[in-house]
Amino acid sequence: MFALSLRTAACRVAVFCLALAAVLTSPPATAEVSVGLLDAAWSFPAAAAAIELRYTTANRYGQAAPASAGLYLPPGLPPAGGWPLVVWAHGTVGVADGCAPSHHPQSERNRGYFGEILGSGYAVLAPDYQGLGTGGGFSYYNTLVEGRSILDAVAAVRTTPVPLSRNWVVIGQSEGSHAALSAVSLYDPTGPAAGLNGAVVTGLRANTGPSLREMFRSSSTGSANQIAYAAYFLTALQQLHPDRVTPFLSDFGRDYVAQANSTCLADLTAAAAGRRPAALVADPDSPTPTFEADIAELTDLRTEQLPIDIAIGYGTADIDVAPTWTEQFGDHLRTANPDIQVTVTRYPGKDHSGAFLASLPDTLGFLRSHL
Repeated sequence: MFALSLRTAACRVAVFCLALAAVLTSPPATAEVSVGLLDAAWSFPAAAAAIELRYTTANRYGQAAPASAGLYLPPGLPPAGGWPLVVWAHGTVGVADGCAPSHHPQSERNRGYFGEILGSGYAVLAPDYQGLGTGGGFSYYNTLVEGRSILDAVAAVRTTPVPLSRNWVVIGQSEGSHAALSAVSLYDPTGPAAGLNGAVVTGLRANTGPSLREMFRSSSTGSANQIAYAAYFLTALQQLHPDRVTPFLSDFGRDYVAQANSTCLADLTAAAAGRRPAALVADPDSPTPTFEADIAELTDLRTEQLPIDIAIGYGTADIDVAPTWTEQFGDHLRTANPDIQVTVTRYPGKDHSGAFLASLPDTLGFLRSHL
């Protein structure tokens, strides 16, 4: 049933709060969805209300499992037809239950970015991904888990009386770019999440298998976060095929990958003490004997017959996720999908987060034309 815990700090406009309280205490359309108000400390300053959504999605085995999301509403009353919906696919935070973004303060970068989105009149739905915030551990970069977490969140929020328009656009950054495209890959235009009109992705890891193989090499360079990214990938591969991963880790790698299961990004990066991804495996040139095949099993996307426009952005100075294959991936999408518009925008001199921020004016233009 619906759970309501009104906190005035999380709902700042008195008349709106009373209307929202009436909405949240209305009977639910399904017993599998519950809502309440999130702590204001975990919200965006520009949001008039922050709502916690609990719903059912799929875990890494394809079984029904609980998931959580934050829904952030813009100031003012909804327009006729409801607020247009932006779905936020977040980047890497970790794979442990306690890393769920909806239960942590938002970063300064995200507060600024989504302050503009909310101020422009869009509601923001932000799934945590299954396993974050609901126990069980998140299967990192798992196409099924990420894609279903997003699509099922949209379907779930539609069972509530919150006034949202039918159309929605997904925005993803870094790992979230893969999550956003996972949702596009699994999207059914006749299903309960119908109305997807576009995707905007930045910091995309294109050609995942080869790019990760390069990241593991002893000669690789890049940000300090890369060893944590590598460990999270190895946790996901262990979940799929432990016998294909664990025997090929170094002594340090076994301890560090075990730590990755319970440690969020910043702390896990610090625990590496400057080591590179190569330190995790016995053979940095071949992290595991079936590495690229297993990465493909985990992360592969449908890239043909996609039904919606896609905007891709990248920074030329990105050292977290090298944009080596981004333009090539955009060319592939255009060739494979001649009936949609695929744009690739280059942000000179911008790093991983910088490209995300630099893309905001283009993203707002995309939202105006697709919502």
